[in-house]
Amino acid sequence: MKLIVGLGNPGLQYEKTRHNIWFVMIDTFVDINKLGSFSYDSKYKSELLTATIDDEKVIFCKPQTYMNRSGDAVAPLAQFYKITPKDIIVIHDEIDFVTGRIALKVGWSAAGHNGLKSLIERLGSPDFARIRVGVDRPTHNAMVADYVLSTFKPEEKKLLEEKYSEVEKIIETFLKG
Repeated sequence: MKLIVGLGNPGLQYEKTRHNIWFVMIDTFVDINKLGSFSYDSKYKSELLTATIDDEKVIFCKPQTYMNRSGDAVAPLAQFYKITPKDIIVIHDEIDFVTGRIALKVGWSAAGHNGLKSLIERLGSPDFARIRVGVDRPTHNAMVADYVLSTFKPEEKKLLEEKYSEVEKIIETFLKG
């Protein structure tokens, strides 16, 4: 069993922000592959979708806690289904990358990302895979919180749409082991 998590914040006011682009990536993957629709599960404080892909059971998770409490949603889900960190992949924003740069990383520190910090703390391990998608960095470090909660410029949206296939390939490779 695999768990695919998109980090973000709940609520319409955050829907199209840099922090939530990863919900969009998961929704796109689910739509393209016609896997069904998400439903809210109060036990896990998440929108969940369970599907079988190439004989592998996969849970797609969009935590509905705020970013800095993502572990409160993901850890109980992983524990209940006995999903180890090596079978979890997390899609998140990366301010240290230019918009559209994509990289896969397994294990590592949270590097200041509060969502990852929460996951590492609650899972008790940093040994899960991460798809880091660049959203760029604001000109002043003091502006990071406002910046990641801002929306993308039209040219950035287009660039990210063009990069979606890279994210899809990473997810498919992860699911194949």
